[in-house]
Formats: sequence, structure tokens, C-alpha cells
Amino acid sequence: MQKSWHPIFTVSLWIVVGGGWLSSCAQLAPKIYKPSSPKIEKLAIDTTMTPKAQQLFYKQEPRIESKKIFHKLCRKAGHNTEKTILLGCFTSNGYEGSIIIQSVTDPRLDGMMEMVAAHEMLHAAYQKLGNKERSQLASQLKRAAKQVKDEHLLAVLKEYETGDQDLYVNELHSHLGTSLANLGDPELEDYYRQYFRDRKQVVAFSDRSRSVLSEIESQVDQLEPELNRLEVNLQEEKDYIQRTEDDLKASYRDLERMKANLGNLKLQAEASLSRGDDRLVDDFEQARTRFNAEVGEFNWQAQQLQSRISQFNQQFETYTQKVDFYNELAATNRSILSSIKLAPSEVKVQPVAP
Repeated sequence: MQKSWHPIFTVSLWIVVGGGWLSSCAQLAPKIYKPSSPKIEKLAIDTTMTPKAQQLFYKQEPRIESKKIFHKLCRKAGHNTEKTILLGCFTSNGYEGSIIIQSVTDPRLDGMMEMVAAHEMLHAAYQKLGNKERSQLASQLKRAAKQVKDEHLLAVLKEYETGDQDLYVNELHSHLGTSLANLGDPELEDYYRQYFRDRKQVVAFSDRSRSVLSEIESQVDQLEPELNRLEVNLQEEKDYIQRTEDDLKASYRDLERMKANLGNLKLQAEASLSRGDDRLVDDFEQARTRFNAEVGEFNWQAQQLQSRISQFNQQFETYTQKVDFYNELAATNRSILSSIKLAPSEVKVQPVAP
């Protein structure tokens, strides 16, 4: 039987050099992606992105947009930017991707944009992973998530955990890579080295960007129960003072009656004594002794009450100062958040077509 031969064709580029023939396989040079702006380039450099990560980052055509434009674009892409303080979004159609970062100008949120840039770049990186890589990472990332102690990060991850598991792992991939200093897994640390020369620097940006809000939240968390206790104690003390005042007013009325009776008894004793009868004199002296004792007790109780009132006023002043400080913290928190989140009046609701 005659064999049939199927020639294998290779595309080669032949170059004549010095009279000799050299062969070289033709290859397309990989496209080099450039940063769209100096600010974008600075974000990549400051977060210690490796050349591989920088190319991946630049390929997504990252943009820095104002608050209103950012929220509009990310909402249009189906992102709920109100759930988290993370101010960036990554969108992709499977072939081309886009990263949008909200401009953050408040110096108290220094490090926020750097953290967001690194976070969104890792989302783009996760999209390029195959199913086998994702499966291997899933178990590693879920183990690493047990190292998380930060309450804010725990709350964010918990929201994703109950939903789509691939999305959960995707978020773990970005959140843990940028926010968790100790992954507890050398292999996972090695994995992230392909994206960051110094991942600790990225975590430092994350910590810095959260530090102000975390400090405020911590102070608020400490102050709130303290204010509640003070308020309860002050109310109890106020009630006690009110009851004591009522009792003293009743005692004062009794003393006024005793004083009037004592005056009448004195007149009767003096009249009886002028007639040579001194029996009422002893009754008067005994009544006067009882009255003076009651007056002494009344004055002591009044002094005690005055002392309690002074202490109450001091406690109330302390309470007022703490309330003012609490309100200042709340105002500061609102001020910071208002610089990066849309107010309800800024959100335009599109009418639903009938």
C-alpha cells in the first residue's frame, strides 16, 4: 500500500547575512501596554507591581474618575459601589477589560487609591486563570481567610461567602492579596510575588487608607456603650434626687407645722407659768428638743442632697462632653464618607419603562 505523506509547513523568516543563510521562526512581538496617565503609572509603581502586573494593569485601560462619574459608570456596569468602602470596579467582556478608580482627594484617606488599583488589578489577574488554577487557589485562599481579624474585612468577605463561590474566591483573591499581611501560606505568598515585588507595601496602603475610619469606628464603638451607661446612671441619679427633694419638701412642711405648734405651746407655757403652773414648760422644752433634732436631720439631709446634686452636675458635664465628642466623631466620619460616597440627592433614579 502506498503511503501518503502530509508535509508540515512552518513559517520562517530567512535573512541573508554576509552571504550565509540564517533561519528564524517568525513571531509576533508581544504588545507593550503603556500607562494612560502619569497618575496611573505612579499607582503601579507605588504598589510595587511587577512588570507582568503592570502590563496586566495597563491593558485594562485604568481610569481615574470623579465621584459622580465613577458611581455612574460602575453602576452602569452592574456594580453596587455602596456596599463597601472599596472605590473601584473592574469590568470585562471576556476579551477586553476596564478598571475605573474613583479619585480620592481627602488627605485623611491617603493610600486608598493605591489599594484600589492593586485590588482591581488582581481581579483582572483572576479572570486570566484557568479552572485548575482557580480550584487550587480556592482551597488556599479559604484557609488564608481564617487569618483575617479585621472586623471590616470580615464583614465584607461574609457578604460574598453566602453567594456565588467563584465570585467569593475572586474577592478573596483581591482582598487577601492587598489587605492581609500574614497569609499563613508560603505557597500563596510565592503566588502573589508574580504581581507585587513587596506585597507588604500594598497592605500598608490598605491599612493606612482604613486607619482613620477604623480609629473613628473604634472610638465610636467604645463611646456608645459608655454613653448608654452614663445616661442610665444619670437618669437613676436624677430620679433619686427628685424623690429626695420631694421627701425634703414634705419634711419642710412638717417642720413648719412643728414650728407653728411649738410657738403656740410656748405661748401656752408662758401663760401657765404666769399663773404659777409650770407643767407646760417641760412639754415645751421636750417639743423644742424634738424640733431642733428634726431641723438638724433636715439640714443634714439637705447638705447630702446638695452634695449629690453637685456630683450629678459634674457627671452630667462629663456626659455632655462625651456626647459632643461622639457627635464630632460622627461629623468627621460623615465628612470623610461624603468625600467619596454619593449623597442620596446625587443619585438619579432612572424611570422604569411601562
